[in-house]
Amino acid sequence: MADRLSANHDAKEYGTFSNSTQETNEEISEKQQVLNSHLYGARRGIPCRFEVDRDAMTQVLLDNVSPPLGGNSSFPEKVQSAFRNNVLVSCECVKRCMKSAFPILNWLPDYSIKNDLFLDILTGVTLLILHVPQGMAYAQLASVPPIYGLYTSFYPVLIYIFLGTSKHVSIGTFAISSLLAGIEVDFVHQQEKLTYDIAIAANATRNGTMTAADLPIVHDNIQIAMILTFMVGILQAAMGLCRMGYLTTFMSDEMISAFITGTVIHIFTSQLKPLTGATVTKHAGPFNVLLTWISFCQGIGTVNYIVILMSSCSLVFLIVVKELVNGIWLKKSKVPIPAELILVLAGTLVSKYMNLREDFDVDVVGLTPTGLKSPVIPPFELVPKVLTASMILSIICAATTLSMVIIYAKKHEYDVDTNQELVAYGVGGIFSSFFFCFPSCGSLSRTAMQESSGGKTQLSSLVSCVLMLVVLLVLGPQFEPLPNCVLSAVIVMSLKSMLMYFGDLKRAWGASKLDASVWVVTFLSVVCLDMDYGLIIGILFSLITVLFRSQFPETCILGNLPATELYRCVEKYPNVTEIPGVKIFHFGASIYFGNREYFRSQIFHHISFQQSLCTKGQIKYQNDQAAQAEHEKSKIVEHDEQLAFSNYKYDFLKVIILELSAVGYMDSGGVAMLLQVMREFAVNNIVIYLACVQEPVLESLERQGFFKSVSKDFLFPTVHDAVLYAQSECIAS
Repeated sequence: MADRLSANHDAKEYGTFSNSTQETNEEISEKQQVLNSHLYGARRGIPCRFEVDRDAMTQVLLDNVSPPLGGNSSFPEKVQSAFRNNVLVSCECVKRCMKSAFPILNWLPDYSIKNDLFLDILTGVTLLILHVPQGMAYAQLASVPPIYGLYTSFYPVLIYIFLGTSKHVSIGTFAISSLLAGIEVDFVHQQEKLTYDIAIAANATRNGTMTAADLPIVHDNIQIAMILTFMVGILQAAMGLCRMGYLTTFMSDEMISAFITGTVIHIFTSQLKPLTGATVTKHAGPFNVLLTWISFCQGIGTVNYIVILMSSCSLVFLIVVKELVNGIWLKKSKVPIPAELILVLAGTLVSKYMNLREDFDVDVVGLTPTGLKSPVIPPFELVPKVLTASMILSIICAATTLSMVIIYAKKHEYDVDTNQELVAYGVGGIFSSFFFCFPSCGSLSRTAMQESSGGKTQLSSLVSCVLMLVVLLVLGPQFEPLPNCVLSAVIVMSLKSMLMYFGDLKRAWGASKLDASVWVVTFLSVVCLDMDYGLIIGILFSLITVLFRSQFPETCILGNLPATELYRCVEKYPNVTEIPGVKIFHFGASIYFGNREYFRSQIFHHISFQQSLCTKGQIKYQNDQAAQAEHEKSKIVEHDEQLAFSNYKYDFLKVIILELSAVGYMDSGGVAMLLQVMREFAVNNIVIYLACVQEPVLESLERQGFFKSVSKDFLFPTVHDAVLYAQSECIAS
């Protein structure tokens, strides 16, 4: 073959290939110096010539030059090796396991008190300023008293400090998790209340024959939230222990963005009643947003104008301080003005001294006990009722928090373990469920604040927990006169950071209409139906788009960039030229049962409709079609099998090169289709070469007996090798 290639090795338009294999040390050193000078010129932006000095070769020759390793270990040997490396106990193994289970042991010994302690303390104080108002406000979303929001801002955070791997994420209350928990809490409580009322009515018809012990139990909202928290923690911990952190990757960025944006509509709708004081009927299930707004419009006459005034003043205050004043203040100080805390304190004082609850019928926080409650076992009899909601909530909380963890880890260049993160969330949920907490999640606003304030480690969260303990033990009752509308204003203002996700639709639309369709479908599903329906529809639609891309990937004909060995799409790049007598077909995805028919149709489409007419007179072909077909068949198909004849005739085309660099695998259906296509072209005097075949595909072809029907001499490591060989064959014929 080397002799036949010699006529093409000196062709400048296709690169420079040499047949020389013996070189002196001086020649090698000289070539290395030239290469270094070329690379130096390339780094400085100076055009340079890079020559490839080797033989053009087939895959067979490449395997001879660089043979693969021998056979792999047997399955028992692999099991034995895995057991020896990961299970056998040693001091180093125990140390590694402890650091894996408690990531705090990795960074705490190297903690720099001089450089990091002050910033962490400052960040911890800032976090507390956000934790207190947000914890009390988001407790409203979870349909539990505000004190339990402070508990949720304490216990899960404490666990995450020891088990989490992120340095910046702030665990605790979050709008989405709180709202989803509140919806489930209200639903279960209403179902139990309905069952209880039915039992009471039935007991009355029986003249009171049932005792109190026989009546159905109606659990408090916090009890339902506790078992929901426990189940979410169990599911997240199980996902982490089973190394299932990768499952959250099935939730695309567009889907998460649309889900969060749609949730903003639900959160704002849920605050219509506390913001206005109007009588609004709660709705659940599909179209609940629309039904709630209809109910609000019907009860517009019941609004409390004092509540509206306080809500408006609170929102104006937050907007002015956070958007205007803090913009100027942060130029001088890293610590922003605590607008939410100032608003909470001011609202409490105004309500207390103006008797808003008694004189103006303004809803307030109410009884807020001090101290920490003793742990209580959650009501496990409610597990079947909350299981479905727990699964949805565990996935949403994990995906939302992990997205923040990964973003800030990349920004600050440190590693995180997604599986350990899931374990940390799960253990935190299990532990906190015994201490009257509702499901926790990473917060967008607090995480951004923790990072922007200069926090270096989770020690800042520990400082926040210590200060939160002071609030729980001493300051809790001081917030009893706080109006609920003030907390609602804090919630509405926190939605601003989530509304920024609307911009993702514009970016997705410019990048890919298919990605934009995922955003639109998910958003409309969340808003029009409900959050759980929207989540499921969004995930399914995202997977459908992935399937669509794999079923209909990009295909094109490649041409040569003159004076190089590079090949690009002839439709996109006008300065590339096709090789006379050769078509180079690129397929942009793996070939499997779902797209094998598309693969066949596309190769026939491109070959039949995109041939260059100028090549027809440049290729010698025989007039005897039947004899030539038999000759080509003997070259490609070694077994005497029945061939499927094609309706197309290619009088001037001699070789098709399949560029398979994007093909990651082939199933049995894909291999069968490849053989069928090769046979169909063989009877039309056309040979098919395979180029850039990846190792997994090569192994799959070997296992499936592909090379019993096709010679390995038509397998090439690069497209250029295949082109040179094809040209030599065309000239020889």
